[in-house]
Amino acid sequence: MVPAPDRSRIRILNQLLRRLVSGFLTAFAALTLTFFILRLIGTDPVDSLMAQGLASPHQAEAIRIKLGLDQPLLQQFGHYLLGLLQGDLGISLYTQRSVLQTIAEQFRWTIELAFSGLTIGILLGLTLGVTAAWWDGQFIGSLAATCASLLTAVPVAFIGILTLWVASWIMLSGSQVLLPAAVLGLASSGPIARLIYANLQQSLMSPYILAAQARGIARNFRLLWHGLRPVLPPLLSLIALEAAFLFTGTVVTETVFSRPGLGRLMIRAILDGDYPITQGLVVLAAIFYTTSHVLADWLALLIDPRLQESS
Repeated sequence: MVPAPDRSRIRILNQLLRRLVSGFLTAFAALTLTFFILRLIGTDPVDSLMAQGLASPHQAEAIRIKLGLDQPLLQQFGHYLLGLLQGDLGISLYTQRSVLQTIAEQFRWTIELAFSGLTIGILLGLTLGVTAAWWDGQFIGSLAATCASLLTAVPVAFIGILTLWVASWIMLSGSQVLLPAAVLGLASSGPIARLIYANLQQSLMSPYILAAQARGIARNFRLLWHGLRPVLPPLLSLIALEAAFLFTGTVVTETVFSRPGLGRLMIRAILDGDYPITQGLVVLAAIFYTTSHVLADWLALLIDPRLQESS
C-alpha cells in the first residue's frame, strides 16, 4: 500500500504532467497555425526583397533554395519541426542571421521590462485589492476598488501615452525601465486587485473568520493572512497569466517608448514577412506560457493540498 505522502506526491506529479502535455499541445497548435497562416495569406518575403531592390532575380532564387522555400509546404513544415527538435529555429530572411541569436540579443530588454512591470503590478494590485476588501464599504475601500476597475478597463496604449504626458509635464525623464515598467505594472495591477478584492471579501465572510471576530479577535495582520491564504492559488494562476502576457505582450509599450525588445522585433518581423523570426517568437512565447503555468500550478498545489483532490 502506498503511503499517504507518496500518494500526494504522485497526484502532484500527475497534475503537472497533464499541464505539461496540455502546454505542449497548445504550443504545437500555435506553431502549426502560425507556420501555415504566414505562408498562405502572408506576402512572399523574397518577392518583397526584390521589390525593394535588395535582391536580384538570381539572388532571390538562391535564397528560396537555401531556405527551402521552393519545396512543398508540408515538406517545409517537416524540415522546420526537425530543425526545431535540434534547437535550430532557422535563419532570418532579411538579415541572414540565426533566429536564436537575433532573439537572444533582444531577450534581456524584454525580460528586464516584464519582470519590473510584473513586480510593480503585484505590489500595487495586492495593495489595492487588500485595501478594497479590508475597508469594504468605507471611502478608502471604495476608492481602491474604483482604481482597480479603472486600471482593468483602460487600454495599455492609453496608460503609456498618459504616463509620457505626465512625465514630460513634471519634467521627469525616468530611466529606460522605470516609465515603461510603470505602464505595464499599472495595466497588470487592475486584474490582480480585482481578483484579490473579490476572493478576500468572500474569505473574510467565511465561518472561521466570523467565529474569530465573534470571540473578540480584532482585525489584524494575522487574521488578514488567514483570509488571504485561500486567495493564493487563483492569484498564482492569474500572476502566471500576467507574466506570460507581459513577456509576450510588450509590443505596445516598447513601441510607445521606442524601446528595444522582443515586442518590437515581432512587429518588424511581421511587417517584413520574416517567417523564421515570427515562428521563433511564437515558440518562445509558448514555452514561457507553459512554464509559468506549470510553476503556478505546482506552487498552488503546495499551498493548498485540497486542490489535489479536485484535480
